[in-house]
Amino acid sequence: MKSLIKIISFLIISVSASAFNWFPVQSYCQLNQGHGASCQVCNWQGYRPIFCRMNVVGRSSYGAFFNGFQQGWVYPGQCISGFVRANNPYYDPLVFANANAQCRF
Repeated sequence: MKSLIKIISFLIISVSASAFNWFPVQSYCQLNQGHGASCQVCNWQGYRPIFCRMNVVGRSSYGAFFNGFQQGWVYPGQCISGFVRANNPYYDPLVFANANAQCRF
């Protein structure tokens, strides 16, 4: 009887712990004429809100890196945006932007 209770409690703990795991999400980035970049993560397929953390990275033409961080709840059919901006876009514009996003229910 004790072993049955231990097995059931282990299964309940393992199932509930895996329900809150983070999963990667596709991000969409676009450069705005070298002045900055905006990246989005959208919740198009879910029927529940998800909590996302997004790290946006931009690189200028001379090699400087710019970082941005955004987090928040994304409701079904909505998007969350993150931004990076160049310090001097006329002399050293942004040439690359990417975002890594992790979400969970």
